[in-house]
Amino acid sequence: GLDASGKVVYGPDLSLESQAPGLHNLDTSGHGTFMAGLIAGKDATLSAPYANAPASAYRGMAPDARIVSVKVGVADGGVDVSQVIAAIDWVVEHRNDAGLNIRVLNLSLGVDTTADYVDDPLSAAVERAWDAGIVVVVAAGNDGTDDGQLDSPAHDPYVIAVGATESESA
Repeated sequence: GLDASGKVVYGPDLSLESQAPGLHNLDTSGHGTFMAGLIAGKDATLSAPYANAPASAYRGMAPDARIVSVKVGVADGGVDVSQVIAAIDWVVEHRNDAGLNIRVLNLSLGVDTTADYVDDPLSAAVERAWDAGIVVVVAAGNDGTDDGQLDSPAHDPYVIAVGATESESA
């Protein structure tokens, strides 16, 4: 549900794959495309009002949203924090460019840290986005630690941290 004209706008490819032939702006791990579909995907036949659509019609959480793709990761999911910070800075700088109107930044990633958010460079970057009027939504983390520690930048109070739980079967 992301193939409609203008649904995905490509920003910079800041990944280590950006110079490889055929990999520029290509989601080689599939994680970003999966998340974009959860957020803004919709069946081509779906039309508003969505409440009247059949249950079989797929619609993401924000089916009318446009995705501005800024690639930072590679096929194995690897990414350097400096690339993420550069991507956040690009979003802040270009949020009001013609045709973009970026109001929400989704970061489906996290870094295990014991540092306080006030000393964390990734937290500083998401706070710059927040200061610019962008809502920042981030992954809480995948480890399920017993101490309740969130990954960076989810531990920053200026972001919306999103997570899930899985009940153990009896």
